[in-house]
Amino acid sequence: MTILKFSDAVRVTQAAPAAEPLSRKPAVPRRSSRGGRGEPLFDGGDSLVDDGTMRSNWAVPWSDLMMTMFVLFAVLLAVQGVKGNAKKQQEQRQATVERRQAKEITADEVLLAKPGVEPLTRINVLARSEDAVRETNLQNAEIVLLDDQSVKVSVQGPMFFPLGKADLRPEVTKFLDRLAQIIKQTPYDVHVIGHTDDKPINTSFFPSNWELSLVRASHVARYLIAAGNIEPSRFVVMGRGQYEPATTNADDRKRALNRRVEIIITRKIGGTEGANRQ
Repeated sequence: MTILKFSDAVRVTQAAPAAEPLSRKPAVPRRSSRGGRGEPLFDGGDSLVDDGTMRSNWAVPWSDLMMTMFVLFAVLLAVQGVKGNAKKQQEQRQATVERRQAKEITADEVLLAKPGVEPLTRINVLARSEDAVRETNLQNAEIVLLDDQSVKVSVQGPMFFPLGKADLRPEVTKFLDRLAQIIKQTPYDVHVIGHTDDKPINTSFFPSNWELSLVRASHVARYLIAAGNIEPSRFVVMGRGQYEPATTNADDRKRALNRRVEIIITRKIGGTEGANRQ
């Protein structure tokens, strides 16, 4: 057993060589990955790094870009849908216009199939009817273009017939001759409607105003058919009596306005052509 004295320990400690001081490496200033030039963006891999630490702030502009592209494509899709609807509506309107024009052209094609017959449009019918009234000096006649493009020729009863009778006056036949030639140059149906005032009638020929108005309209239709050699199936004859007055029956002057015959040249195709199509 060895006993080490305190004085010996002191001598051992003093004899031990001194420890070499720790060496310090010089500090290297840290360079910013964003500001340094020539520093690689990728560190041996496919991820963006910054001094060995993966950067994640690139995801923000990337998500903004994706959102912008999404909004752009959404707007393009909406615009395309609006254009598609507008185009479809335009095609529907165009088809409607073409169908309407085709119906109007059909009437002219029917007339063109007949040699020597010049087709008349609704404006021609209106103008020619006005000329016939003016040239024959027919009084108390009214010519109107209706909403459905029909032409209505309304002549007061006293110009056509004596009071309470259904015989045509000779002075009105010249106008009917001209009107018959106009009707002949169209393919349209013709409505002849008789009207009376509110004074009752009761004779062996006319038990009521129904019969009087109907017979008057029939005589006008027959004259037009004979004067123009027109197909009778194109005519519709009606008697309305006193039930469709043009004005009130307050006095004799207004009653005279209600005693009338209306000749309406419609826009409907009638006669033999219309029957064959049915």
